[in-house]
Amino acid sequence: MAVDPRKVLPTKINLIRLRREYAMIKRIRTVMEEKREVLLHYIKSAAEEYNRYQEEVFKTIGDVFTDYYVGASAEGLERVKSYAEAAPESLDVSVGRRILFAVKTPTFNLDESSIASPALPGDVHPRLARAYRRARDLLPKLLKLLEYDEMIRLLLDELRETQRLINALDYVILPSYDAAIKFIRGVLEERMREDFIRLKMLKRLFERRAEAEAAQR
Repeated sequence: MAVDPRKVLPTKINLIRLRREYAMIKRIRTVMEEKREVLLHYIKSAAEEYNRYQEEVFKTIGDVFTDYYVGASAEGLERVKSYAEAAPESLDVSVGRRILFAVKTPTFNLDESSIASPALPGDVHPRLARAYRRARDLLPKLLKLLEYDEMIRLLLDELRETQRLINALDYVILPSYDAAIKFIRGVLEERMREDFIRLKMLKRLFERRAEAEAAQR
């Protein structure tokens, strides 16, 4: 929280308190900067994994569609549609959580027994059967890709919030403390100079009185 120098009483107690708080905020800023570096490391690692999975998944999707189009053109769209309609529409995915440097990211776990198994006849075109097998094997990788996508999004949100706090410390909070400390220190130094001059004047006054009393004797 920023400090308004105009609303702080210029006392030694407040100066000590503000200096302690200033040092503590500087330590917090160091921790926040370390957190930012760790988040950047996690984001970089997750992005590399995401790109690897994306390349693999997109290639497999292309192969699946190629096999499907070849098989569907041989089987006929009506027969392919009947195969799909006969399969139950069910897919069980459980969502868990893991923590990466205080950031909760989701995990997706597929129950493979819930994947629909269409009753393909024995004479089905092999490319259509292969398209089904590849699509089935692709599902866990799709969920993994989604997991990395969500992880990166949440880590970026946390990174933006961390950077926002660092900026607030650098440009608002720490400068306000620095200004308040300088203000109090300046007032106290001015008071010390005034007290010093006052003491010198009192000393001279006492010396003159002493001299006058000595002269009267």
